[in-house]
Amino acid sequence: MPAYTSLSLGKAGVRAVTALLAAEYGPRGVHVATVTVAGAVAPGTPYDPDDIAESYWELSNQVPGGWDEEFTYRV
Repeated sequence: MPAYTSLSLGKAGVRAVTALLAAEYGPRGVHVATVTVAGAVAPGTPYDPDDIAESYWELSNQVPGGWDEEFTYRV
């Protein structure tokens, strides 16, 4: 069994809950989304926390009607 199986199952659950919450609360003006970081987070690397934080900031500033429910930070 692959090492990432348990992570994959948990992520599927998070994505399902996100879709349900977005459907319920999106029309009320609440932006619900998941972020997946596709690498090891470490300062001074392509997955630097400051760079990832910028992506969160951009996600939080999306306009209603153009909201992403899923975002993958990948370099």
